[in-house]
Amino acid sequence: MDFVTRPEFEEHKNHMDSRFNTLEDNIKEIKQELTTTRLELKTDINNLRSEFKDDMNNLRTELKTDINNLRTGLKQDIKSLRVEIKNGDSYYRQQTDEELKKDFTSFSDENTKLYIKEMKRADTIRFITYVLLIIGFFGIILGLY
Repeated sequence: MDFVTRPEFEEHKNHMDSRFNTLEDNIKEIKQELTTTRLELKTDINNLRSEFKDDMNNLRTELKTDINNLRTGLKQDIKSLRVEIKNGDSYYRQQTDEELKKDFTSFSDENTKLYIKEMKRADTIRFITYVLLIIGFFGIILGLY
């Protein structure tokens, strides 16, 4: 069995202590870097969040103003159309009345023409049947049949 002497042990202990101390120092440095980066990230995130909120509020106000502008424009257009309709209503009514009269007269003219054609056709059929009847009676009387 090998025995370790006191100076060797002290040397080994110092060496191990220095290694652990460097490890602890490295861990502390890493922790310090992590906390600083965490703080930096939090501030960056908060800054981005506030910028995003500001942008959203700006867009919301722009959208509201655009909607209000469109709404007022539509209201003005509707008012102007109402005024035009009120002012030009009698003209449009006269125009539609004249158009209706024209349509009605053309419709009645077409109907009378069709009625006349049907009457002529019926009259010709009646004439032909009378002629055939007369010829038939004369044929029977004269003994041709």
